[in-house]
Order: sequence, then structure tokens, then C-alpha cells
Amino acid sequence: MRRFYICVLSCLIVLVSACATKQPNPLQNLSGTYVGQVASVINIPIKTEFSVNDQGARSGQYVMTERDGTQVSGTLDEFKQEGPYTLLVSWHDKYGNGKLRMLFSEQQRSFKGFWGHDADSTLMRWDGVKE
Repeated sequence: MRRFYICVLSCLIVLVSACATKQPNPLQNLSGTYVGQVASVINIPIKTEFSVNDQGARSGQYVMTERDGTQVSGTLDEFKQEGPYTLLVSWHDKYGNGKLRMLFSEQQRSFKGFWGHDADSTLMRWDGVKE
């Protein structure tokens, strides 16, 4: 009977270990440049770039081209993973700061995003397709 309990316990340990194995994060090495549109008063072109440093920290930057041709640069930081393909990040530029929530395609070839002034108001479009 003791062998039976040891066998069951061993099986449970193997099962728990297998379930606890961390799945790879598909956005862990997210990098590249994406071109798209961002909604403000009107839709304007935007180029969004992501990079990962040697320690695995993500960062980003973007350039919007306003209707008159003026380019507005901004930065992205505070990357928070909300799901396997979803990120919530902070954006900062001359107009202020806020949050951007992005859902990436499985191969990270594109993203559909929504921005706002906080995580609860991400309603304005911001998307991109990888160059």
C-alpha cells in the first residue's frame, strides 16, 4: 500500500511540474517598426518602433506626422503584459501622456491599438503593420 501512495505522489509531482512549466512569451522579444494611423481630431500617419535591450527590457518610440507636415515624437515605456498578445504601455509626447493598449497578431506582423489618458479610457485608434 505504501508503494501505491509513493507512486501516486510521484505522479502528482510530475503532473504539477508539467502544468507549472512557464509557456514562452510571444512578445518577449518584440522589436521592429510599424506604420499605421493614429486617431486624434483626424486620422494621421504614425510610425511606432519597439526594441528590447540586452536585459530584456522593452522600450518604444513613435513619430506622428500632423496634417501640416509637422512631426511629433514621443516615447513608450512601462510595458505591462495583459495577455499573451496584449500590452498596456504608457505614451509621452508634447501633448501629454496616457496609456496605449495593443493587441498583436500571432506573428507580431501587426497590432490594433487604442489610446487614452488612462487605462480605462483607451478608446482612440492607434494601429500598425510591420515594415
